[in-house]
Amino acid sequence: MNIKVSNVTKKYGDLKALDNLSLEIKQGTIFGLLGINGAGKSTLLSILNGLTDIDAGTIDVLGFDIKKDKKKIKEISSIVPQNLAFYEKLTVKENLDFFADIQNATRENYNKAIEISDLSKILNQEASTLSGGQKRKLNMAIGILNDPQIIYFDEPTVGIDPKSRNEILDSIKQYKNLGITVVYTSHYMNEIEKICDEVAIISKGKLIEQDRLENLLSDRISGQILIEIVYENGIELDEFTVKDNSFIETTKDRLCEVLEKLDQNNISVKQIKYSTTDLEKHFLELTDEAEDV
Repeated sequence: MNIKVSNVTKKYGDLKALDNLSLEIKQGTIFGLLGINGAGKSTLLSILNGLTDIDAGTIDVLGFDIKKDKKKIKEISSIVPQNLAFYEKLTVKENLDFFADIQNATRENYNKAIEISDLSKILNQEASTLSGGQKRKLNMAIGILNDPQIIYFDEPTVGIDPKSRNEILDSIKQYKNLGITVVYTSHYMNEIEKICDEVAIISKGKLIEQDRLENLLSDRISGQILIEIVYENGIELDEFTVKDNSFIETTKDRLCEVLEKLDQNNISVKQIKYSTTDLEKHFLELTDEAEDV
């Protein structure tokens, strides 16, 4: 059973947020949803989560009709918003207790949320004192207390440091291992490349392209290599071309030289991506063409 969006339209006055949109999200995958601001991403997430009604079309969510089975869809779904949704003056544990009570979460799900989001060491810390990354982790933990079959993430790494971002992405990959379907929006293309199985690009509420990530970019090899590093504050990176303080960008003929310099500077390498494709360039080309229509 998948998530099937068929010919869906949603209007706000004269504005079409979604315009006859059709796409399919396979169960148990991490699905990337890309689009510029105003493309309709947040509207689609709100609709899929049962928070907003559609004007036309049909949606089947793991066998449930979006119009007839909205209550059941809400029970099996969770959305982790870009804005933080917890109480700053409560501790981490008090926030989890409060939201667990509202959602009738089991002790097993409660403990699982703490473990996956790596919150055990800060349970007694007031939420207002947490770092940006820790607040995002708390936001995510609250989102999985109801043991959802589907989780929608609306740009969950905005405004946090690269180390925390990588930790959050690693946590999201664990959801897939638990059989949870993940729908993920982000403006960071390397995040999409790192965690997503399939990607859809939308513009003006319409689908431009959808495919598995490797198929989407198979004919657009850039010849570049990305070296993902374990970033620590204080490391000097000025001599390298760096993306998001996490990736060294280089070419095949300079790989050995760059690796040697990283070793000399005691910078650890997490992974090397050969023949990396430029998702960002492809995305910009597609959306620019769509905006001109």
